[in-house]
Amino acid sequence: MHNGKKIGEILVDLKVLSRPDLERVLESVRKRQRHQKFGQMARDMGLAREEEILAALAVQMDLLPDIRRLNLKQILQQLHEAETTT
Repeated sequence: MHNGKKIGEILVDLKVLSRPDLERVLESVRKRQRHQKFGQMARDMGLAREEEILAALAVQMDLLPDIRRLNLKQILQQLHEAETTT
């Protein structure tokens, strides 16, 4: 079920974050006194939207058939379709 990639790596693959953005978020997470998840930090920094983080989580959890072959727009569309049919 889990493809082994971390959320930040998936966000880079989906072209939501650049490599330098990934490093900035990781550094901010490391410096933070209280623990904050990567996705929360990226959102708080204005580098990723909630829906983009959810799409990355869907990829990480392999929620859709062949999800790793889809781009961000396709993932969001399929997640939206799944939400409206349930």
